[in-house]
Amino acid sequence: MTLRMAAICASIMLAAASLAQPLSDCVIVTDFAEQVLDRGGDAEDWQPAFQAAAARARETGQPIYVPAGTYPIRQAIDLTPPTEERRPFLYPEIQLIGAGPYASVIDQQVETENCVNWSGPTYEDGAVHGRLENLCLRGGDIILNIKWHNYFVMDSCYLEGAQSYGVYAEGWSSRFLNSIIRWCRRAGFFGGGHFNNCVIRDCYFSRDGVGILLSGVHGSRIEGCGLESCARAAILVTNTRGLTISNSYFEGNGYRLEEHFPYEGAPNTVSLDVNNLAITVHDNIFRANLDDEGALLSIADVRTGHVYDNLFYNYNPFRHGILLRAASEIKPEWETTIADLVVEHNRAYQVAVPLGEDTPGVYDAAVAAGSTFDWELTVPEQ
Repeated sequence: MTLRMAAICASIMLAAASLAQPLSDCVIVTDFAEQVLDRGGDAEDWQPAFQAAAARARETGQPIYVPAGTYPIRQAIDLTPPTEERRPFLYPEIQLIGAGPYASVIDQQVETENCVNWSGPTYEDGAVHGRLENLCLRGGDIILNIKWHNYFVMDSCYLEGAQSYGVYAEGWSSRFLNSIIRWCRRAGFFGGGHFNNCVIRDCYFSRDGVGILLSGVHGSRIEGCGLESCARAAILVTNTRGLTISNSYFEGNGYRLEEHFPYEGAPNTVSLDVNNLAITVHDNIFRANLDDEGALLSIADVRTGHVYDNLFYNYNPFRHGILLRAASEIKPEWETTIADLVVEHNRAYQVAVPLGEDTPGVYDAAVAAGSTFDWELTVPEQ
């Protein structure tokens, strides 16, 4: 083992010191190169090597190290843990560690295959404590599929080019940190299905259909992220109880590009669409939603929330800052309400309509339902 690999493994051991089984070394993917299909050929497939490394890691409790290089695969890497009786929350899941998000690249060659499947066998028997770090994952239908995976950590990764989702996450108490997710047709990130007490922090999303799509969320946070050039929305929220979006930067989202990101509805930057309770949006910078039918902050259904200390601006005039909507765009048949929402201490610059409504009477109904606004409603000239 090289000195660099030894240093990396030593750092991994320190990070994993809390696990029940001590780690003494790494399982190195390239040690299983004899498992690669058609190595050096047009159909080269490293997936069997990753599967062999994962089997060894489960036997030994060691992390998997992926040296610098590009590893084409043609099947999904399957890290589903075995179904077995174990003490909840203490079972040591695999750690998959690379040499850097631009150095170690796992490249799915088949659009209909996922890149990495790391879900639990069932909801009741979910995976726990998986860790993905310093890797680039590229291509496939879903790049990282972590359904039924709790206490997961993704740190310093680069994900790009999903046909559907960059990350598809269900499970609680997970952390997604310092990572970049780009060019994912449906969404860069989907969180749902008991996506509770989860954090997306210091990540960057760009050129996704939706940057972050949340549905079925309880008590989670988006903090310190950058979201640029996402078509349908930078953040789209439905069926969520307790969400904070804070200290993030939004620019140039909300546009139509049918050949890459087909969708119905108005393109917004942040859309609080349907069945949302206790949503807080604060200390963000919102710059120019590109489509005039959309808004930097579109609100259709929020029961109790707080929007404060945000900056809505651009160097050139643009249309909507905050837009109150009469109906959900996702579920137009559902009843919606804007109630007990406090909007205060925000700043607007070069915004034609800082606070508007898409249908006359929405603002009055929100006020009647206990909402307060320190901006006056702007009625645009016809």
